[in-house]
Amino acid sequence: MKTMQLDFNRRPSVTPWLGLLLTVIGAVAVLWVMTQMDVAKENASQIEIREDQLALKLRQLEAQKLAEQQASPVSEKVSKIVQAQTFSTEPGLAILEEVWQAEIALLRMEIMNQERDIKLELEAKTLNDVLLLVDRLTAHPAVKQVSLARNSIKLGDPFRPAVASIEIYWNDNRPEERKASAIAETSSSEASR
Repeated sequence: MKTMQLDFNRRPSVTPWLGLLLTVIGAVAVLWVMTQMDVAKENASQIEIREDQLALKLRQLEAQKLAEQQASPVSEKVSKIVQAQTFSTEPGLAILEEVWQAEIALLRMEIMNQERDIKLELEAKTLNDVLLLVDRLTAHPAVKQVSLARNSIKLGDPFRPAVASIEIYWNDNRPEERKASAIAETSSSEASR
């Protein structure tokens, strides 16, 4: 029951507990937001410092690479050429010499030393001669892979010869010390990049 106020000149006063509670909660929320903003500003400044450090490191690495290139701009090209020269075409040509038959004419040959790959375009009397060559190449122990890229018959020619493209990959039969030096040169040139 509410107390009666008998003094009519005095206004009734009620303590506004809800308003005080909301004011305290608001003040705590403002303080919490301000601390979170300070933490966010500190994190942002640390991120900026890290970004500046990374940018400085990147500039130093680029300057170092540029200095190396200016000191010896030809060295990378020379190392690639030397590496390509460690691979010999003689094993691939020896394989072709062993399996070649007179019924087949060579139209074009492309040899890639580093990949140990030979691409041939050839013409034979019949398609069977081409397939026999592929079989002989496949049976050779030094050949890794043989693929018959395309074959067709020349319709405009009265003898109707077979035209084919063959790709041959041979095994690396270099002495072990040359293999090791080639691998070391390859890894050193990749590391310098």
